[in-house]
Amino acid sequence: MKANGNDKISLWQLFILIMIFAIGTTVVVGAGEEAKQDYWIAELIAASFGVGIVFAYFYLIKFADQRNLYEMLFFAFGKYMGTLLVLFYSLYFFYIASRNIRDFGELMKITILPITPLEVITIVMMIPVVYTVYLGLEVLARVTEIVSPYVLGILILVGLLLFVSGELELTHLLPVLGDGFGPVWEALFPTLLTFPYGEVIVFTVIMTATTKFSYVGKVGAAAVALSGLLITYANMIQITALGVDLKTRTLFPLMTAAREIMLLEFIERVDILVVFILMTGVFIKVSVFFYAGLKGLEHVFKLPYRKLIVPIACLIPFFAVLNSVNIVEHFEEGLVIVPYVLHLPLQFGIPLLLFFIIWMKKKKQKKSVSGGVAS
Repeated sequence: MKANGNDKISLWQLFILIMIFAIGTTVVVGAGEEAKQDYWIAELIAASFGVGIVFAYFYLIKFADQRNLYEMLFFAFGKYMGTLLVLFYSLYFFYIASRNIRDFGELMKITILPITPLEVITIVMMIPVVYTVYLGLEVLARVTEIVSPYVLGILILVGLLLFVSGELELTHLLPVLGDGFGPVWEALFPTLLTFPYGEVIVFTVIMTATTKFSYVGKVGAAAVALSGLLITYANMIQITALGVDLKTRTLFPLMTAAREIMLLEFIERVDILVVFILMTGVFIKVSVFFYAGLKGLEHVFKLPYRKLIVPIACLIPFFAVLNSVNIVEHFEEGLVIVPYVLHLPLQFGIPLLLFFIIWMKKKKQKKSVSGGVAS
């Protein structure tokens, strides 16, 4: 499943894709409230691990002779078990895409579309995703290039406006490690490691589509490091503007913080800008997961992924609504159940097993070659 045509992207486009993907819903929805005022410490540590995770995925692909995730699964586990695992990863990517669509739908219902059915919001959100993915990976990367300055600019602007408004209280960050390192570790593992950094495993489907693969590790690490700093910045804004208690209670803390902005009795209600960040982040993340999942089905069924877009696209909004009864159950499932049941095994467990099996296979091949030469 080699990249060709509009499945080729540049290193810069990969950098932007990974950065916006990692920021995605994280800056708006957030996670890791267990760390309380020390969230910034937990996030910086998680970002450091994230850099290592990206390098690990890169070296796994490099070690496997530049095979992508699905090709590695077939090579390591054989046709039948490999097929089963490829399908499982595809379903996993579709499931995460549906969860992100649900995040967007819930935010829209809470903020600006309270009467609109959740089903309508999720279906409408899938339409641009379907169109972009149909046009190919390169188009998705170009769209991300276009929207990324707005996402970063709005994120920085919200912090500056809160500062000028006098809403930021740095004392909310104190005491540093007041409860020891325990809460930081509780926030770090598994939540902050798996969301969003472990989710970068989806790029093991895409990394081989770059023009200069040898630089992918450094580019990916730089993207994760920058996104980690921006996520830390966003959460420090939330803590200093709202305090730990209010940040923990609210479902979308960055939006709640943005509502505190009031300048010159004119600049207010800028929370719509936060909606734009989430909308853009969801669009990019869902598109990446959707594309990666479709490429898995293409690998198994030997059909062009574009022929599978419409039926799968119809299922994602359906499961986005069906996943949970309400927003509380949705977040509880995402922060308590999913990290242990899906994230840890698929983001770390199977890649480690892949490395071990490929290492054994290559060692066996080397021995057979050296034995043949000796004879």
